[in-house]
Amino acid sequence: MNTVENVSVKSISCAIPKRSFTLLDYAPNLLDEQTAKRMTKKTGFASLRIAPDDVTASDLIVHAAEPVLNDVDRSEIGAVVLVSKTQDYTLPATSRILQDRLGLGNDILCIDINEGCPGYITGLYTSFLLAQNMNRSVLLTVGDTSSKLLSPNDRTTRCLFGDAGTASLIAPTDGGGLATFEFACYGERFDLIIIENSRSRKVEHPKNDGFMYVDGFEVMNFALNEVPALIEKFLAENRLSADDISLYACHQANRKILTSLADRLNVPQDKIPFVMSDTGNVSSASIPLMLTRCSGSYPLDRVLCCGFGVGLAIGICLTDFSKTKFYGVFELE
Repeated sequence: MNTVENVSVKSISCAIPKRSFTLLDYAPNLLDEQTAKRMTKKTGFASLRIAPDDVTASDLIVHAAEPVLNDVDRSEIGAVVLVSKTQDYTLPATSRILQDRLGLGNDILCIDINEGCPGYITGLYTSFLLAQNMNRSVLLTVGDTSSKLLSPNDRTTRCLFGDAGTASLIAPTDGGGLATFEFACYGERFDLIIIENSRSRKVEHPKNDGFMYVDGFEVMNFALNEVPALIEKFLAENRLSADDISLYACHQANRKILTSLADRLNVPQDKIPFVMSDTGNVSSASIPLMLTRCSGSYPLDRVLCCGFGVGLAIGICLTDFSKTKFYGVFELE
């Protein structure tokens, strides 16, 4: 467990593709109308936001970041942190491309973090430490175009994932601003969510023909066993009860997982809301997008953010978003 003081999330902005597909429209070769209804009932996803072929995660991030940067002096930004599993290139780092596209100065640190669903918490921790150490603001950019990694013949993944990009401004404060983090990793189960033959290590018979593979049953077990156990441990270590948390901002894996998490933690369902029925699982971008959609409807003074998934890994952050400025969710043509 790690605590970072005198740093806070100043603002968050999000972008999603304007293109929206129903499950039946997006996977007509895999679903009929009855099956599509059953999948929507199970996962909560009625439609998916899918980026066009020529739109990358960085394009969505640029669209999200402009409102945040227009309200600050861009020379104040000391670092750009990108969290994504769908960077523009293997080389160079996409954060360095974002530095130029966003009109940021050259006296800046740029970092790419190759991450999936737990990635927003990893990015927050990195950005909080950088802001504290550098005494400058950090632009945390998080997003994926997961749709480009999916097999058109795999119903499990094809009907789950959508695309999104987000930008969060992390800044040092004169006083106040506190975030507590905790992480766990179960690397022995790394192959439950994997894209084989995508980099250097090659296998003769890749799972799912080299597209994204997800072992849905085992990932569900992980989400409903290790995740609530770590949350309960975190609360106990901080001498908090489940009721002390104003909102659980959990990764929006699907509605069934969040409903089951609420039951395991014995908290009201509306404290762990599912708000992604029209986007799909947008991976590392789901927590900032979820917070944006919940702002104005929930108290955000004591929010427990929890990202979990690929790795397998879990990240938790407890902090105050009550003074965070939310710019909303913008659509990219």
